Amino acid sequence: MRQQTFIKTLGFSLLAATLLVGCGGSSTDTTRGNGNGAGQGGAGQGDGSEEGAGSNIPYLRENHANYKEHGSAQTPAPVKDANAKSINWTIAATTEEGAIKLQEHLAFMEEKLLNDENPRGWDKLFLMEAYMKFNRYYTTAVERSGTNVVVSKNANTACAYEVISAHSDAVSGDFFAQGDIMNDYSATAESILASSACNDVRTSLETYIAQRQMGR
Repeated sequence: MRQQTFIKTLGFSLLAATLLVGCGGSSTDTTRGNGNGAGQGGAGQGDGSEEGAGSNIPYLRENHANYKEHGSAQTPAPVKDANAKSINWTIAATTEEGAIKLQEHLAFMEEKLLNDENPRGWDKLFLMEAYMKFNRYYTTAVERSGTNVVVSKNANTACAYEVISAHSDAVSGDFFAQGDIMNDYSATAESILASSACNDVRTSLETYIAQRQMGR
């Protein structure tokens, strides 16, 4: 992946437009148009977990407390803009290794989703996010410089925004705060799916989930 220059000012205002992509690069930037299908062919369903060759989840889980919101001692939290359908993070790792591990994991997960695979296939929220990513309903950009990682996600539909927003809450509240990767957010997914935001895509999402969901 090509090396990019880190945004000079880490302020969230420069990310006008969340987290859990190929290793070793400084950034990933997936900017693609809307998709039209569900990608329901059954290929690449994955093993249902975020762990595997190339995944840094074991490291991140063990070191979850070593990531803080940039400029504070607080757990990293997303900055959301519902009007712009954007979610931004500025995360400071204790070490450069930690920042690289986080960046690599983001790249790993991005690649999985774009290849129509389903990490955490037992969790409806993660299945919904996989659908949204594979069908290009949101984009992800990642920048790293030293120990700092900036993540920006931008959705192009209200339903996709609700999905990535809920995922960011899970990452902030359970993963970074507790190192918990086993909570099931299916109830949250069902609430989003039933909302008016997802009227246009509900049938496709329900079919996708029914074809892909697996037991824990």
